[in-house]
Formats: sequence, structure tokens, C-alpha cells
Amino acid sequence: MQQPVGGSACASDTQCVQFRSDQTGGSSKHEKTSRLGEYACVDGTCRYVVQAGELCRTADDCAAFHTNVRLGLNVSSSSWCAPEFCSLESTCGGAWTLPGAPEDSPPGTESRRPVTNGTVTCCRGLPANSQCALIGASVDTCSSGYTCDSHGLCVSQEPHQQQVWIGVLLVLVGGATLNIGLNIQKYAFRKHQSRLPAQETTEDKSDGTPPEPEPEPPGRARRFRARLQNLPIGNPYWAIGLVVFVLGNATNFIALQFAPQSLVAPLGAVALVTNVIVAPLLNKERIGLFDVGGIALIIAGCVIVVVFSGIAQQNLRLCMLIQLLRARPTVIYLCIISVAIAATYVFLWSVERALKLSESETTNRTALDKWIRPIPQSSRYVRYGLPLAYASMGSLMAALTTLFAKSLVNLLSTSLFDHENQFTSFLPWCILLVTVFTAASQVYWINQGLLRYDALLQVPVFYVVWTVLDIIGGGIYFNEFKLFTTVKYVLFTLGVAVIFSGVGLLSNRLKST
Repeated sequence: MQQPVGGSACASDTQCVQFRSDQTGGSSKHEKTSRLGEYACVDGTCRYVVQAGELCRTADDCAAFHTNVRLGLNVSSSSWCAPEFCSLESTCGGAWTLPGAPEDSPPGTESRRPVTNGTVTCCRGLPANSQCALIGASVDTCSSGYTCDSHGLCVSQEPHQQQVWIGVLLVLVGGATLNIGLNIQKYAFRKHQSRLPAQETTEDKSDGTPPEPEPEPPGRARRFRARLQNLPIGNPYWAIGLVVFVLGNATNFIALQFAPQSLVAPLGAVALVTNVIVAPLLNKERIGLFDVGGIALIIAGCVIVVVFSGIAQQNLRLCMLIQLLRARPTVIYLCIISVAIAATYVFLWSVERALKLSESETTNRTALDKWIRPIPQSSRYVRYGLPLAYASMGSLMAALTTLFAKSLVNLLSTSLFDHENQFTSFLPWCILLVTVFTAASQVYWINQGLLRYDALLQVPVFYVVWTVLDIIGGGIYFNEFKLFTTVKYVLFTLGVAVIFSGVGLLSNRLKST
């Protein structure tokens, strides 16, 4: 039976790390260069110490406390292990569940939900710009949000600037690519619609008499066939546009790994600039002064939002994602999005049905039709409501896609690069399925809008609603607003207001739909 590492005699931290590595096989190529907890040589014996925010029983469990002792600073052990240093992630496994960690872990280690009632205590870290060191050659001793740099000082742990620029570049390329895909699909729809009357004419018999009518299929089959006839599925342009659209979305999802959601989302406004160039070329849609002014305001608003948005880039494990998902603000946000999707769908169905009832007296009536009043084509629900509803439906689905895709990217990154498989339970696969479903739904509703209305209207409205929801979702779910000041809140709100003023100018196009 192997001897426990804790309590073994030592002369240096290296000996303790080697003892642990010999027992756990931690010296393999899969060993992480940094750990949440590791054995260090304290007073001649190996002791397990953990970084800031991890569970502790006493100050002796905290790496930062021992760093101060080694630096010869006068410290009181009573101020290093307390409830105020705990966070959501503290009871999410962490240091005490790593290979080689002691079995006698502090209370709260096995908790399946965050403990915030003060019954658990966590380690304090060293503040900004203070002297620091890596205990056990791998445990950072700085406070949460800071890291010990090569000069032995605690510095801000914001995303590396190079990584952020990679994310910015990816989202700019992805946004432009995505928009080109949308406009190619719109081009395919326009070509398909122009060919339908010609196909009906060529199907007439050579003697001028119409062909024998085919047997009418049942109601559901008839509606399904009618929908298929309105979609250019066999058109190569539509297929190319769909592939380009998917590639653009995939690029945006990859960008989420390098930059926070609240920064990635507004930069999607580059697609609006692309839309101004591509839509008139491909789809012969005229662009006016209101369109240019509206897009300019939208871009200006997005720039303001980017400058004053929250920055919080981090790789989150499944346990932490579950904690964030259970948080009350996240639950409220997801409920609001779900209700909005249901309400928008009901609006679309009822208005489309009311319009159909007014255009045809032979339409087969259903039990629900008694609650629907026929409306003319000139109704404001048709002219204003339907175009905005189709674009908003795609945006709502896209917001959910981005939120769950960001979670999926975190899980994949942790599994592939940190060698901690996160796909060992049902929930990660559920996140994957939700991402795929909402992504497919997003494509469907965007295409339904493009089938009926101008890309110069659908694309800007889609992106604006999507951007605002993405920023709010990232701020709520991933806590990207936690460092916001009053000035940032005011200017962030100003940016959103400028974006909506741009939408107001674009709404002039509704008059010609």
C-alpha cells in the first residue's frame, strides 16, 4: 500500500511534487503545467495547498498564506480562510478532486450545488501588484482574476491581447461570410420564384388544354408539398449559400474561444456593411439614404457597446456551467427567451392564417379559425408585424445557439486541451443537441424571412436583435458585467439606444414591403 504524500519528510517543494507524481502518474505528457492544488514543503513535511477561491479548513491549506510566510511578511492566519473568499466555483470540485489530493477534503467538496450560506470557507489570494510565487511549482497564489507573472508580481488575468485579436479577426471574417451566405440564399429564392410561373406554363399540353389534375393529397401532405415548392432546395445557389452561411456561423463559434461573448456579438455588425454591398449586387435591391444612415447608426452603436462591454474570458468546466445555468438571472433570461419564441410563433401563425382566410373563401376551416379574424394585405400586422417577426424569430434562435455554443466550446476546449473529459454525463450531450437544434431552427426562420422580404431589411433587423440578446445573455450567463461601473452601464445603454435608432431608420423600408 502506497504511503500518503501528506506528512512525508521533505527538503523542497520538488520532492513533494515528485512523491505525488510517482503515485498518480502525473509526470506523463498529460500533466497540466498549472494546478488548483499541489503538495508543498511546509516546515519539513509535505502539505497539500490550494489557490485562491478553493475550499479550506485553515490558513495552512492556502498557498498564498505560505507564500507570505516564505517572504518573511507578518501575517495573521485568521484572515486567510473565510467564507467571503468563496465563489460559485468553490464547491465545484476543484483542487480537492484532482488526482493525488488528500481524501480528508474540507466540507462542501462533494456539494452538487453552490454553497453560499457561509457554512464553507475558502482561501484568500494575494492582491494586485503584490509579490507572488508558484507554490509547488504550479499553484498560483494571486487573487481570483490575477496571475503571477514572470517578474513575481500579481497582474490582471484578462485575455491575452493576441488571443483577443484572433477572436476579433475571426468574428469579422465570420460575420462577412455569414452575410454573403444569406444573400446567396436570397438570390436563389428570387430565381426560384421567377421560374415558378414559367414552369406552370410549360406543363400545359401542346394543344392548349390544361393537364388532368392530380389527385389532391390529404391536408398535411398538401401543405408540406406546397412548402417544398416554395423552397429552392434543388438549386445549387441555395446549397452554396447554406454552406457559406454555416461556415460563417462556425467561424463565429470558434471566435468565442478567443474572446468573450459580449465582445464577439457586437462585432457581427460588420455583416451589415457587407449587406450594403452584396444585397444590391446579387438581389437588385435599391439602397437609400435611410438605409445608409440606419446602418451607420447601428455600427456606431455597436462600437460604443464593444468599448464599454464586459471582458471575462475563461474556460469553464461542466460543473461551473451547471452552477451558472442554475443561477436565478440565467433561469429568468432563458424563460423570457422561451416565452418570446412561443409568442412570436403564435403571432406568425395567426397572422399568416388570418391573411389566408381573407384571400380564399374555400380555405379549409379548422377549430382554431373561429378565434381568428381575416385581415387584408394592407393591415399593419402584415406590412410591419410579419417582416419584424420573421427576423426576430431567427434572432431569438440565434441567441440561444450562441449561448449554448459558447458552453459547448468551453466543454470541448477543456476536454481536448486540458485532458479532462467533460462528456461523461447526459447534460453535455444535451447542450450539444440544443445547439444543433437551435442552429437548424435559426437557418429555417432566416430563410422564411428572406423568402418573403428584402435582405436589406431582414439581415439588419436579425443582426441587431441577435447582437443585443447576445450581449445581455453573455453578461447574465457568463457574468461578463460583474466588473461594470456606473459609467460603463450608462454608456452601454447609450450604445444600445443608438443601435435601436438605426433600426428605426431601417424601418422605413417596411413601407415598401
